[in-house]
Amino acid sequence: MDIQGIPWKKEDEIKEITSFDIGIMPIPDDDWSKGKCGLKGVQYMALEVATVMSPVGVNTAIIEEGVNGFLASSTEEWVEKISLLIDNAELRRKLGVSARKTVIDKYSVHSQKQVYLQVFNKLITEAKQKK
Repeated sequence: MDIQGIPWKKEDEIKEITSFDIGIMPIPDDDWSKGKCGLKGVQYMALEVATVMSPVGVNTAIIEEGVNGFLASSTEEWVEKISLLIDNAELRRKLGVSARKTVIDKYSVHSQKQVYLQVFNKLITEAKQKK
């Protein structure tokens, strides 16, 4: 396989992610990984890149199988899901569009505005009560 590692640079990140058709986030099923967030997958999804992630930790809450991406555990599942996406541009497009909607609806700053406001208002109220 002709694989090329690209050093991460903040200023190039969006350009790099949008340059590929399939985003993958394989991680081991261990305690360390279960405590990680699914940021890399959410970044792919935000840019409408069809995404395959390991079903570890929060990834199982982020991905709705076959709707906004795929989950894969075994080598066979990874090969199956990636092959399906390689062979089907329309499926990549459909999953990408749905993935972006998921990010906007569940993970964007706008979608979380009320949560932030509730926390801040609670803190302000508690601070006033302590005076």
